[in-house]
Amino acid sequence: MDKRDERIAELIRQLEDRDLNIGRLNQLVDERAYQLQAIEADKTALGLELARIYQSRSWRLTTPLRWCSRRARQVKVALRTLTRTARNHGLLAPVVDLLRIRRDHGVPGIKFWLLHGVAPGMLSVPVSVLQNDAPPVCGLGPDGYAYRMPRPPVDLMASISALSRSITFSIVVPVYNTPPTILEAALRSVLGQWYPHWQMVLVDDAGTDPATSAVLDGVRDPRVTVLRLTENRGIAGATNAGLAVATGDFIVFLDHDDELTPDCLYELAQCIDRDDPDFVYSDEDKITEDGCFAQPFFKPDWSPDTMMSTMYTCHVSCVRRSLLQELGGLRSEYDGCQDWDMVLRIAEKTTRIRHVPKVLYHWRIIPQSIAADLNAKPYAIAMSERLRLDALNRRGLDGTLEPLPQVPGYYRVRYNVRGAPTVSIIIPTRDNWRVLSACIDSIRAKSSYDKYEIVVLDNGTQDPPSLAYLNRIRGWSQVKVVRHDAPFNYSELNNLGAEAATGDVLLFLNDDTEVVTADWVERMTGYAQLDHVGAVGAKLLYPGGRETQHAGVLNLENGPGHAFWRQDPDAPGYFLRNLLEYNWLAVTGACLMVERRKFQAIGGFDVSLPIAYNDIDICMRLHEAGYFNVMCQAVRLIHHESVSRGVDHMNEEKRERLVRDRRRLYDLHPNFYQHDPFHNPNLHPNGIYFEAAR
Repeated sequence: MDKRDERIAELIRQLEDRDLNIGRLNQLVDERAYQLQAIEADKTALGLELARIYQSRSWRLTTPLRWCSRRARQVKVALRTLTRTARNHGLLAPVVDLLRIRRDHGVPGIKFWLLHGVAPGMLSVPVSVLQNDAPPVCGLGPDGYAYRMPRPPVDLMASISALSRSITFSIVVPVYNTPPTILEAALRSVLGQWYPHWQMVLVDDAGTDPATSAVLDGVRDPRVTVLRLTENRGIAGATNAGLAVATGDFIVFLDHDDELTPDCLYELAQCIDRDDPDFVYSDEDKITEDGCFAQPFFKPDWSPDTMMSTMYTCHVSCVRRSLLQELGGLRSEYDGCQDWDMVLRIAEKTTRIRHVPKVLYHWRIIPQSIAADLNAKPYAIAMSERLRLDALNRRGLDGTLEPLPQVPGYYRVRYNVRGAPTVSIIIPTRDNWRVLSACIDSIRAKSSYDKYEIVVLDNGTQDPPSLAYLNRIRGWSQVKVVRHDAPFNYSELNNLGAEAATGDVLLFLNDDTEVVTADWVERMTGYAQLDHVGAVGAKLLYPGGRETQHAGVLNLENGPGHAFWRQDPDAPGYFLRNLLEYNWLAVTGACLMVERRKFQAIGGFDVSLPIAYNDIDICMRLHEAGYFNVMCQAVRLIHHESVSRGVDHMNEEKRERLVRDRRRLYDLHPNFYQHDPFHNPNLHPNGIYFEAAR
C-alpha cells in the first residue's frame, strides 16, 4: 500500500505541475491578448490622427518650410564638421578628408561624414549601408546580433556644452607588436569620438615589430601621446607608465586590438555629469575574425557578489584618475586579470559605481585570446582564483573558491559560516501532513549543519492525520509548533514565526520543499552573514530534479517572473547566471534566508500583501535599504510548487487578486515598475531566458 500511495502522490504532483503550467500559459495568453488589443487600439488612433494631420491644409502649406528647416540643420551640422576638422588638424584637413572619403566611399560617404562628423572608414562601417538614411548596421554576427551604429544627436555640441563641467578623458592603450590594421582600427575608433575632450596615450611596451612601430611613428594628432618603453613591463606595467603621463579627469582603458564605439566618451561624460561616479562600466560586444559584431553582453547594474563570481564589468572601464592614483595603479602580479583585481579594489574604496546600459566597446576575438576562449590562457585562470582569494583576505572574510563542475575554468565563492549561529527554519502549513513530513524529514536527514530549529506555523489545521502529525513533532528536539487560527496571510504567518524563533538567521521555507544539497544551510548562511547581503535564495527544482523551477526572480514588464523556468539546472544560462552566484533584485519566498537584524530593520513582511508578491516586496525593500540580494545556485531543493495552496492563476477570482496584488506591489515600489537593475533594457522586456530585444 505504501508504494501505491507514493505512486498516487507522485501522479497528483504531476497533475498539479501540469495544472500550474496551464495556469501560467493561460495568464500569459490573457495578458498578451490584452496588450495586443491595447496596441491595436493605439495604432488605429495614431493612424487616424496622422491621416488627419497629413490631409490638413496647414501640413500642405508648411511642406516647403519643413524642407528648408531640415536642410538648414544639415548645413549647420556640415559646417560644424568642417570647422572642427580645420581647427583640430589644420585648414587643409577638410579638403584632404573630402578627397579621401570620396575616393573610398563616394558621395554617400561624404554626406555621412558631413552630417555625422565621423568618416565611415573610421568606424568599420560597411559601405553598402551608407546608401540610405537608415541607421547603419555594423556587421551581422553569426548569432544574428547586429550592432547598430548610433547617430550623433542633432544638438551634439550644444548637449556637450550644456554639461555642468568640462570632463576630460585619458585613453590609455598598452601596445605590443600589434598588427598594423588592428592598431589603426583602434586609433580610428578614438579619433572618431563624438566627444572632443580627450587625450590618448599609446605605450609601446618595447615591441619588436617594425610595422607596429611605423604605425606609431605615423600618428600626428596632437591629442595622441606615444611613449616608448626601453624594457618590456607587461600589460600592467605598460599601463601604469601611460597613467603617469595621463592628464584627464578619468582614465578609459582600451586594449590595443579593440575599438570604442563612436558615442563611448559622450555617453561616459553624460553619466559622469549626471551621477558623479568614481567608476563607470558599459555593455559590450565582440568583433569576430571576419569583422562581424557578435556575442553582446548586456550587463546588470553594479553587483558586488557577481563581481566575485566573474569579471562581468570588463569593457568599457572608466575610472576617476585620482582614485586610480590612490590605489597605486594596476598590479603586475595579476597580469592577465589586472582589470578584475583593479575593480575589486575600487569596490573597497567607493560605492559610487555606475553602469551605462549601452554597447560602448567592441572586444576583438583573436586566436589565443580570452575573448575567444578563457582556457586559451591558463595563467589567467590561476590569476582569477588568486586575486579573489587576495580580496577575501583584504576584506577579512573567511571563504574559499570552488571549481564550477559544469564549466572548467570558472570558480564560485563559498563563504564559511562565522561563529555558530542558530538558523531558524520557519515553515507555514495547514492540513498538509504528508508534504510537511517529507520536508522536515529531508531537513533532519540531509542537513550537515545541526544548529538549527524548525518553527512550524500551523494555520488552523483541521485534518485529523495532520493534527496527529503536528502533535507528534511537538515532542521532537529542535522543533516547535505555533498555532495561528486566522485567515491565510503568508506575511503575517512568517512574521509570527520570526517572533517565535530564537535564531539570528531566519530561513523562510515552504512546506512543499525537500532538501537536496546537504550543506545548504552553511552555504546560504555564509552569504546571509555578509554585511552587504540582504536576502539569499536557493535553486529550486521540479520533482525529478531535471527542470528548474526557480533560479532567481526577474522584475519584467508583465511583472515578476522566474528566470530559466523549466531549463536544465546544469545549463550555464546567460553568461553563467544559472550556475554562478549573481545578485538579483528578488528571490522566491519558497526558500529565502535573511539575518534577523536586517529583517527587523525593514519591518519584516508586509501584511498588506497576504498571498502574492510579499517575497518580492521584502526583497525590494532590502535593496532599497542598501542591501544586495543573491542567488546561491550551489544550493538545490525540490519544490512541489503550490501543492500547499493551489495555483493563483487557475480561476478568475485568483487571477483578479493576483492583478490587485501586483498593482499594490508597484504602488509600494514605483521605482521598480517595469525596471529591474539586475536585468538590462537591451534584453527582451518579458524574456525569462535573457533573450535580446528585437
